[in-house]
Amino acid sequence: MFEFISIPTLIKSGFDFQKEYPFESSLILIALVSLIGKLISISLLFSKNILNKKNWIYIGLTLMLISFLFVCYGTWEYDSFLFAITLGSGIPFLMYFGRVLYLINLRTNRN
Repeated sequence: MFEFISIPTLIKSGFDFQKEYPFESSLILIALVSLIGKLISISLLFSKNILNKKNWIYIGLTLMLISFLFVCYGTWEYDSFLFAITLGSGIPFLMYFGRVLYLINLRTNRN
């Protein structure tokens, strides 16, 4: 939800990196990278071309993982409790990430 809400803010103010808290200003950029990864993954649900699908799945998941790691790194610098909450809430995503990679490799090895 945050990704879609931040798009009008990003269009109005642009990329402003001169703020007092650099993590807050880069949070919109991180959300945009995550949104791109999610849109790639959602669009692949309707794709029929299997040959290019695997590479695009890796790209979409990598963009989402990069944004998650940047959020974790930013919270690490602020507070350890906030980092624990952020990492704990990301465990289902990390499990999904591992499961998708496992199933892709399992399917590739069968063929």
